[in-house]
This record gives sequence, structure tokens and C-alpha cells, in this order.
Amino acid sequence: MDQIQAVMQKTLVPLADKLSQSKLLKAISGGFSMLLPVIMGGAIASLLSGFNLQPYQDAITSSGLKDIFTFVTTYTTNMLAVYAAFAIGKSMADQLGLDKQASIVGITTLFVFLLIKPTGATQDGVTIANVIDLTYFGSAGLFSAMILGCIVPLVYHQFVKHNITIKMPEGVPPFIERSFAGIIPVVCIAVLFVVVRQLCLLTPFGTLDGLIYGILKAPLGTLSESPLTFGLLCFLCNLLWFFGIHGGMVVMPFLSMLYMQPALENMEAFAAGAAMPNILTNTWWFTFVQLGGSGGIIGLTILMTFFAKSARYKQLGRMAIVPALCGISEPIVFGTPLMLNVLMFIPMIFAPLLSFALSYVATILGVIPVLNGVQLSTGTPIIMAGFLTGGWQAAVWQLVLVALQFVLYLPFFRMMDKEAYDEEASAESGPAKEA
Repeated sequence: MDQIQAVMQKTLVPLADKLSQSKLLKAISGGFSMLLPVIMGGAIASLLSGFNLQPYQDAITSSGLKDIFTFVTTYTTNMLAVYAAFAIGKSMADQLGLDKQASIVGITTLFVFLLIKPTGATQDGVTIANVIDLTYFGSAGLFSAMILGCIVPLVYHQFVKHNITIKMPEGVPPFIERSFAGIIPVVCIAVLFVVVRQLCLLTPFGTLDGLIYGILKAPLGTLSESPLTFGLLCFLCNLLWFFGIHGGMVVMPFLSMLYMQPALENMEAFAAGAAMPNILTNTWWFTFVQLGGSGGIIGLTILMTFFAKSARYKQLGRMAIVPALCGISEPIVFGTPLMLNVLMFIPMIFAPLLSFALSYVATILGVIPVLNGVQLSTGTPIIMAGFLTGGWQAAVWQLVLVALQFVLYLPFFRMMDKEAYDEEASAESGPAKEA
């Protein structure tokens, strides 16, 4: 293990350090760091709302708590891209030296993010004009938020750099001066993205978000049911998440289309006491492949909670471990963050892939049973999920897969944790040295 870590230290760490100097990556990472309180609030609400135990669900539903938890989730997790647009835009402005105007740039980015969203909806044959489609306000819109969070400040910076702003006389309060200085850049940026919005309307996708996801989904339309297809969907989902694109939104329609029917056939056979005909079903995704959510992160969360030397990751692990055990990965994905994190790329991609491959082989060999096709709801904890879909063998196998995650993430986490620990030690010793 030490030799593997030494090799990665010589190869991955220099690359990660070089990329970490990028203003774009710093802005995105800094923006997501600002979102951690909102992310944790949403994760806790999702956990409390979705915990899959029937007496508990009956209790929170009858008491009205279910609606409250759902309400909190709606304005946190389901609107994460809205907060990200502002946070990344502000963070990018800081990277460009627009410190005094960073908040204005952040608001401008949020304004553009809302500007490109479609309005209007049809319900029961009646068109309602004054509504906004919320589909891309949550994690599905993060990629757009990241793009705008980088582009809008860059455009704004060009106006400031070339002094294309309104100048106020001396003696005007600074906040008034900054507000007037932003009028010309904001108006021009608005015109630019109105044009972008209208051009997107000319495409079959209708919106910038729809265009992005439509292009990503197009090559998947020819896939057919097979282990290779399942593995490809797994790979693509986590690869997209690495780049900040909601991988689940891209692959889940195809996963359901190809593997939902086999799951239903297994459920019918299971109810009839017959042999279940299909090895691969969509149930695999949550039972064996994406344990803990995107990237298969339960093992990583355990590493943070019990083995981290840095205070940053130890505290993050403590907050995220219960949500991770229930399949909620947002605190780790955004809090670490895993997105655009070169050190985490390999385990984030290969932990789910290896979990799938080993589970498939184990099922063929009869080590674990064919899953019964029971559809799991969000928040179903590990072990319980395995027990519901495949009995005690599947529950035990989930623990084996968590151990696999732990081993895969270990060398990469050690490097990341060491870097964070050294930064914390340097920050603590700095004032003492100056004294």
C-alpha cells in the first residue's frame, strides 16, 4: 500500500497541484465549499423524510412532519444549482481580483442562471404563463451553474479591465459607486444571454440545460440490455458527476428503460415462488453498484470519520456518515469536493465499477442470490436494502463491497488528508512563528 501511495505521490499529486492552481477550479471548489451548510441541511431533511421503515413513515406522515421535511429538501437540495450559481460566480470574481464587486458579480451570475430558464407550463390543456420549470434548479442544473459561474465573471471582468463602466464623482459612498459601475456590464451580459436563450429555443431541446443533457443522452439511445451496457451506464454516471454533470439524470432513463422490466419479471417470479429469470435489474444500481450514492462513497466516509488526521475531513465524515449509509452522497460529493478532484478520480470511477463486476461474478457463481426486483426508495439504509432485495446473503455482500470501497479510497484519501493536515498545521504554527 505504501509503494502504491509513493507512486501516486510522484504522479497524481504534481498533476493535482498543477490543476489546483487553475482559477476556474479554485472558483468552483470555493463555491461548493460555501454551499456545505445548505447541502447538509438538505441531506438531513432527505434522511429524515426518506428513512424506509414503515412505522416511522406512518408516524411522520400522520404528524405532518413528512411535509415539513419535504419542504426543507425542496429549498435546499432541490435548489442547489441556484445557490451554486451565486457562490461560484462570487468565488470566480474573487479569483479575478474583483473583490469589491464580488457580490454584484455573484448576483449577476444568479440573474443569468434564472434568465436562461424556461417559463410557462401546460396542465390539463391549460397554459400557465407565469411559472418557472424547476427541473434544473437542483443538482441537474449544476453543470449550467458551473459554466455560468465561470463565464459571467470573465465577461464582467473585461468591462472592468477596459474601464467600460459608469464613473461616479468623488465623495460618493463606495457601495453606490460599485452599484453604478455594474450597470453597463450587467445590461450587456443580460443582452448576451437573452440571445443565447433565444437561440436555444430554436433547437429541439428548447433550453441550454436541455441542450446539454440532450447531447449527452443521444449516444445512449442505441444501447441494449447486457452486462456491458450496465457497466457503461455506471462508468458514464460517475464520470459525468466528476465533471459536475448530474450523471443520474443522464443514465437513469436508460437504466429504467432497459432494466425495470427484468426487475418486474423477477418480482412476479418471487411472488409465485418460482426461479427468478434475470440476473441484472435496476435494483442492482442501489443495492450493489452505487452504495452510498454517487462514487460509492461509504468506504470514503468511514475513512474520514475514523481515520482522518485533518480536522476538516474528520468533521465532514462525522456529519456525512449517516446520510451516506442511507444512500445520500451530497455532503461528501460537494463537501470534499469529489467533483474535479484529480486525486479522487480513480476511486470515484472504479469503486462502483468493481462493485458491479464482482457482484455479477458472485451471482453467477451462486455466492449471492439473484435479486428479487423489489424497488427501493430513497433513504433505505445499507444492509436493510440488501436484506429486502436479496436476503441476508445480499446484506452481507454489501458489507464486503463497503470494505472494497474502503481499500480503493484508502491510498488516495491518505494523500488528500495529509495535504489538508499539513495546511492546518501550517495555519496553527503561523501566528506562533510571527510572534
